[in-house]
Amino acid sequence: MSRLALIATVISTLVSAAFAVVCTQAETYCGSRLLKLDANNRKVIEGALASGRQSIDDAHINQSVFWCAPPGVPVPGDSGLLFVTYCGPENVCQEGGALGGVSDACAASTGGGLNHRRHHHHH
Repeated sequence: MSRLALIATVISTLVSAAFAVVCTQAETYCGSRLLKLDANNRKVIEGALASGRQSIDDAHINQSVFWCAPPGVPVPGDSGLLFVTYCGPENVCQEGGALGGVSDACAASTGGGLNHRRHHHHH
């Protein structure tokens, strides 16, 4: 019985490790930057969005800010990633340089292609 329990423990440890996020602890990240760090981060991002009761689509995956929790900080889903905020559709997630540091944060979108403020009212 104990041997079986040990095997189960090892398997569950491997499974949780497989979905651990790849990021620098205590930093905030755009989903887009997390995907550049490691393609497997997509699963973790989707889990963090689900825990934050957000819709799981490309916009939310790329344009949301996540916090890379240090070990020992409890976050929903045990992935080590916490959903902070969704930047869209008005703003974009700005990689790097936010608040004068290395963290990512929402920023006003610059450039024509990202401007969603065009209002067309047809009466």
